[in-house]
Amino acid sequence: MLPGKSTRKIDTDSKKLDKNKICNDDEYSKNRELSLQYSLDKLDDAGAYEFASGSGNSSDVEEVESKDDGDCDIYPFASTLEKDIDEFIIDADGEEEMLHICVYQINTSCELPFIEYLMMYSYNKESKKQQFEFPSIKYAPSKRTALDQVKTHVSTVLFKDNEIIKYRGHLKTNNGSYFFFHKYFRKLKFPHKLSISDDDLWWTVTSEIVNFKKVLYVDVDKRATDLFLRNPAIMRLYDCNNRLIETPVICYYGDQYQKITYLAFFGLLKAPLKSSFGPFYVGTNFLSSMKYACYTHDSKPFELYDGTALTTGKYGKYVEGGVLRSVLFVGKMNVFLKSGIPDESQISQEVAKTDESVRKLLALRDSNGNWTENYDTAYSGLYFVSIDDDDDVGDDNDTKDKKKRIAVNTVEWFFKNYNHSSILSYHMIETGSIPEKYNVDYTEYNIK
Repeated sequence: MLPGKSTRKIDTDSKKLDKNKICNDDEYSKNRELSLQYSLDKLDDAGAYEFASGSGNSSDVEEVESKDDGDCDIYPFASTLEKDIDEFIIDADGEEEMLHICVYQINTSCELPFIEYLMMYSYNKESKKQQFEFPSIKYAPSKRTALDQVKTHVSTVLFKDNEIIKYRGHLKTNNGSYFFFHKYFRKLKFPHKLSISDDDLWWTVTSEIVNFKKVLYVDVDKRATDLFLRNPAIMRLYDCNNRLIETPVICYYGDQYQKITYLAFFGLLKAPLKSSFGPFYVGTNFLSSMKYACYTHDSKPFELYDGTALTTGKYGKYVEGGVLRSVLFVGKMNVFLKSGIPDESQISQEVAKTDESVRKLLALRDSNGNWTENYDTAYSGLYFVSIDDDDDVGDDNDTKDKKKRIAVNTVEWFFKNYNHSSILSYHMIETGSIPEKYNVDYTEYNIK
């Protein structure tokens, strides 16, 4: 189960906001209401809920310090960083040292807080390789310290608008020096539409950096993934009772672009009654979302009442596809397997009469939503099933040649509580170059 809502002990009056790009220590102590330290509500009942990520006791993280003013440090990793920097150590190798910049913010747009890291999209023309990596600069031995060089880059290049940012510390690794900054989180009224061609800087989440190692379809720099795996405390947030807060998973929702734009502004809609796991909210992984972002659900052409065609070709390929990028706190999850008990609900049984793929995968359904009684999320994985294809007509047009085709059960997370999810961004999918008919093996999707 998931904890209750979090709170931020800050003053949102714009007249009280410090307009300096990076706060120094004196300013930071004078303006505790804008100290960039987020607080959770004190949790009286220690056994009120379970955390999917495990307990908060970890030898890798220092115990959260108690504070007289009632605040709590939900990101103790930052307090373990070195504040002082030895310039000699940075320049010890005699080679060009890269100074990596790790700016993070604690996103409180959801029922639980989660951490986001700022990453930069880069493309190497020689190797034709694209990836997301931490912003970095080359260290220049001079009268200006490494920290001064990094701070200048943060305040003049990464953030040109007035933002509240605090330097938290430095971490030296074999892959270079990492400078951590905490940015004050400002909740957006609507999520951003992001594209590879126009947006270099993206806020990414732990699930993308460590689990999937991709943002959409673009690889994450291996050095960033290694940094997180070698220093797992970077990924962990805690509540005021020093218990580990669940880390959300990245998920996607695909549909025709105009509908995706609507959902980005007004929120997700519940799935239809005939859905696999009932009328609840749904998300999937990126490649599975492309089936719905680029093609109609029944692979047939579709047009509006006024005759405007939203698809091209005979297999329902959208002229404009779209996808939502979101996080989901799965909480207590029920995993459905193909070898499980078939769903005997009336809805599933009726659908199975006309859909062979449903009939063969009844164990991956719970149309009555019985899973919601004990679980927060229902999950089914990627499965393939061979079914008869009635679309091929013989030469005499009187008989049909029965051929086998493969039906795909895509990855799906169904969740019952809307507040367990938060939309990060939305995107338009380029559909001109993709196959006319959906192909599960095709992976070369691109966003505009």
